[in-house]
Amino acid sequence: MSSFSTYPALNMYFIVEFQNKDLQADHRFQSVQGLKARLIKEEGVKVPRAVFENIILRRAFEPDSKLVEWCMDTINNKVFKHETITIKLLDNKHELISGWIVTDAIPLGWSVEELHAQDSKVLIETIELKYKNFQVLNSRGQVIAPKKLKKPKYKHLK
Repeated sequence: MSSFSTYPALNMYFIVEFQNKDLQADHRFQSVQGLKARLIKEEGVKVPRAVFENIILRRAFEPDSKLVEWCMDTINNKVFKHETITIKLLDNKHELISGWIVTDAIPLGWSVEELHAQDSKVLIETIELKYKNFQVLNSRGQVIAPKKLKKPKYKHLK
């Protein structure tokens, strides 16, 4: 449980965890963008549908990374291996404040920023992921949203 004692939460401590053991070494990222869900109402459809923005992960380029292999295998070879990812927001003691479990993620894009002979800065790679949905975690790592709906009980007619 987090010993988080300041409000509001700072977004500078986080980790990205991949469920696949081959990708677990890839957990340090500079930024995570795209944890966004919204409902859209389509014309002629009674029930709005949920839309999730693509997740963008940025980090220092790692050429021997299994994550790069996964991305390029998907993009070049059309090998679609869905992945579950947990993004954890941490406090300054690296204890969990909150988190998000992202399900059925697959790479849509991979890139590195411009190579430039006059710049001496860290080369950043960007990974874009499409996903099915996400769940929100509390500071104890429990899913708090979306809540599971109870299925209605139907009495069978005789």
